[in-house]
Amino acid sequence: MPMIQLPVDEPTRRRLEESASRHFQDVPSYCLSVLQHHLVEDSLSFNSAGEFPLPRPLDDDLLAQMRRSRQKTLAQAGHAHLSMEILELVRAERDEELLVSLY
Repeated sequence: MPMIQLPVDEPTRRRLEESASRHFQDVPSYCLSVLQHHLVEDSLSFNSAGEFPLPRPLDDDLLAQMRRSRQKTLAQAGHAHLSMEILELVRAERDEELLVSLY
């Protein structure tokens, strides 16, 4: 079976171990179950044409904006692995920026 390895920081590794133990699973099994759950959610979000519904098409400007946002995030983290807390803050900021750009 193919493997996927993810580098995580120490606090994230501890949180994964704690969550896995609460679900009576080892960390790899727990991570797999979480990923499978998200994949099911994503598959339910696709429209009848098999496309993920977006508020607007992914044009070059939007892709460039997404790349700039990613580079900004990496620069803020010193190009190190991001903790879950930082990712949650960045996602919230990104979501707010995208919502504002829609109106």
